[in-house]
Amino acid sequence: MFEKSQSALARYKSRRLGLVGRELSWFGKLWYFPHWRWIRLSTLAVGLAIAYFALQPRPLEPVNLTYAIDLTNAARGSLTITLIAEGNLPEHLDLEFAPGVFRDERNGVSANEPSGRVLAPDGTVGRPLAVAEITDGWRLATQSVTRAGFIYRIDLDRVQGSEEDIRRHISTPVAGGLRAAGFEIFLEPTGMAVQEITVSMHNPDQMPVLVPWPALVKGTDLAAERRRQQNRATTDASLGLGQGYRPAAGLTPPPPQPNPLGGAASVPSNLLFHPRDLADLNNSLIICGNIRTLETRARDTVIQFATDRSWLFADEAAMELIQRIARTEMGFFGEPPTDQITVLLSANEVTAEKGFDVYGVHTGSSVLVMLNPETTWGMLEEQASSVIAHEMFHSWVGEAIPQTDPTMLWFTEGVTTWYAARMLVSAGIWEPDHARGILGARLERDYAGNPLFGQMSVADAAAEVMADADQVRFGYAGGVNACMALDDLLARATGTLRPLDEVLRALYFGRDRGDLTRELLEETILEVTGVNCHAWFETHVYGKTALPPSEQLI
Repeated sequence: MFEKSQSALARYKSRRLGLVGRELSWFGKLWYFPHWRWIRLSTLAVGLAIAYFALQPRPLEPVNLTYAIDLTNAARGSLTITLIAEGNLPEHLDLEFAPGVFRDERNGVSANEPSGRVLAPDGTVGRPLAVAEITDGWRLATQSVTRAGFIYRIDLDRVQGSEEDIRRHISTPVAGGLRAAGFEIFLEPTGMAVQEITVSMHNPDQMPVLVPWPALVKGTDLAAERRRQQNRATTDASLGLGQGYRPAAGLTPPPPQPNPLGGAASVPSNLLFHPRDLADLNNSLIICGNIRTLETRARDTVIQFATDRSWLFADEAAMELIQRIARTEMGFFGEPPTDQITVLLSANEVTAEKGFDVYGVHTGSSVLVMLNPETTWGMLEEQASSVIAHEMFHSWVGEAIPQTDPTMLWFTEGVTTWYAARMLVSAGIWEPDHARGILGARLERDYAGNPLFGQMSVADAAAEVMADADQVRFGYAGGVNACMALDDLLARATGTLRPLDEVLRALYFGRDRGDLTRELLEETILEVTGVNCHAWFETHVYGKTALPPSEQLI
């Protein structure tokens, strides 16, 4: 039979693929595979997917941070800090201070002389790393680097007394050294997770150092720790905290020298401790210089008194007062908020016309109280003790129960002020009539007699903590009055005595539910008492319908 005639294209394919007179070759069979087009499309899709995922930015791995603080020039108001970042570092590290601090010339804190270096695992210093200034700090070039060091110097200048903002007076030179808040001296990397933080302190001059930190590397038994101090002075030191520190790895400090300040412990040349996280790092207060310390214990908590000056009362009397306050507040909540509470008394250097006689600042587990240098024992007991009790109460309400929403300051500050007075009565430091007189006078002067009464809501007034003096006083006093009225409202609805006490304890033991918000407070009140307070809050706290001054003060 005659073969079917072939087209020119068919003849060409026959010659190219070996079709003349024989079966298809393996190449021909592959060419004529009917699904080859789909294989090519699938391969292209897989290739594009691989390229897409390969080009995606990889999630940054957590880094480890070490902050080495050199106290060599602390007596001149200067710290040199070396930040060591280790891990799979990105192309660059953005290192920033807390918002509002960097380049703020009013606060007396300035950072200078930044430089960066590659560091070998053994600590050997390598090539320089490029450093560029950014809005709130510096950018360090770290491409292909696994261990980088960033060195900078913090200089502290004394702020003028005419500066009313008390926050400007926290970090400052003091006698023989300095006082520094963590958020003003520690840079932190932004946009990436941090796994472990270590802080070491180099103290070659053996100056007394106070580090009230919630997460210290410490010894166990206090008495045993002191015995070890006597027998092995080159290993640990209590710093007057009753808590042992261990030297940084590989460093052997010299024996401590005799200390001219009898109340302060000798300090080894290198200390090592670990903040829990970056918030803990920034929420700290470091003091060094001519400081004296006394300490005692309440349950397993160290209660410490420290000061950097002489007063018109004995240190031992101040220590006993602080201990009574701490024991009473711990008894109210049933447990301490941290393993140490430190109260530092210092001079009030604010000379502004509308300033306050006594200032209190709560920073981590430490309470800084700034008093008139002429404060007598009677003034400390009758007036300043309320500031100590107030700031210490913030260890529970404000610290353990965190509050970040400014519209909740009326509650945080109001309840703390009211309960501070009640704690002083329970501790036997204030007589009930004295407490009523203090609270009543404050409500009359700062709340009912305030020009903002009925013109501004208590929540709005308290939300602006650095507003003018009238607004600050109205917000705080109004918060006190609102908390008293709230307790009275709940007592009448439930027939129980002081139901707000149980609300506070419920907030503390349920603190893992998150930051304190209006919604959380209303939910907790409803759970504890069965009372829905939403409309009452809307009217009297977040609205301008003023409440009369409370009569049930204590």
